[in-house]
Amino acid sequence: MKEDIYKISSSENQPHQGYELMAKDLKGTWDGEHMSIKNSWCDLDAHSFCFLEEMHVGVFSMNAKKPIVVINQPEEQEHYIVIRIGFTGSFHGKENTNKFNNLGVFIYNSSQPFEIEYPYETECQWISIRFSLSLFYKFTHVNSSYKLKALFEDKTPWFNYYSLDAEIEGLVKTIITNVDKDKRRHISFFTKALDIIGVLKEKMENAGSPFKKNIHPEDLKIMMQIKDEYLSDFTEQPNLTDLSLKYGMSISKLNRVFKSIFEQPILQFYNQQKIEEVFRQVSQTRKSLTEISIDLNFSHVAHMSKVFKNNYGYAPSVLRDKK
Repeated sequence: MKEDIYKISSSENQPHQGYELMAKDLKGTWDGEHMSIKNSWCDLDAHSFCFLEEMHVGVFSMNAKKPIVVINQPEEQEHYIVIRIGFTGSFHGKENTNKFNNLGVFIYNSSQPFEIEYPYETECQWISIRFSLSLFYKFTHVNSSYKLKALFEDKTPWFNYYSLDAEIEGLVKTIITNVDKDKRRHISFFTKALDIIGVLKEKMENAGSPFKKNIHPEDLKIMMQIKDEYLSDFTEQPNLTDLSLKYGMSISKLNRVFKSIFEQPILQFYNQQKIEEVFRQVSQTRKSLTEISIDLNFSHVAHMSKVFKNNYGYAPSVLRDKK
């Protein structure tokens, strides 16, 4: 199935043109705001709203039986910033699933060629926020100086990743809930998107490491594949020797390149994402702590509680009592 891939070329500057083409290719519908595709291998529901002609806020849910790859075709006309925030079906009511994808906030610019391969054979959900640099200037002081503004102004290829914290997650859930047509408030997509940008500004100011520039596209593609395919199932720890053999890199080089993008070596990143998944399951599901520890492949619940406390400063039972 991996060889059977649907590929589509699009531009981050004109996403609605890509949605129209995709709906036509896959026998779906696109009405300018809503795309629906239901065929033998793809169930995709997407909403995308345009504001001030230069900002698009999209909400997507998909379950596909084969990979979908979107190839970005850079345009010279306008410099765009893209924020993607990923969710999967590991929560939102699917309490018994054992398949997880790492969540995260991805920020990059439109001036670089790249491919995005979406997960398949799993429920996934994400939002996207696209806006032009010229529109961003309308909501910031011209003479202000901060890291996020410097990042957006850099027109060389760059990429940033942040883990999904509770504040951003809450804003994303508000955007997703607002898709309901009967209760929809279009302006909320715009205001919550601005709130997310504001939170990212604060995170970047507090971050010690600089943003990533001039990452080789093939390195980025491989590291994203490792993250999505091998660090997405918390029931099985990734085997670095197997990854080294598959990608033809030494373990030290794998960790070095992965850290250059995600700021942590592979296993450290995996364990951090795993304990954050514990937080989500404790706070958002009714599973017992024992069930969560089994599903996430901890040796026993006491081990999970110890790792959780080392990370958050209190035991998961305290978080459950609060909820």
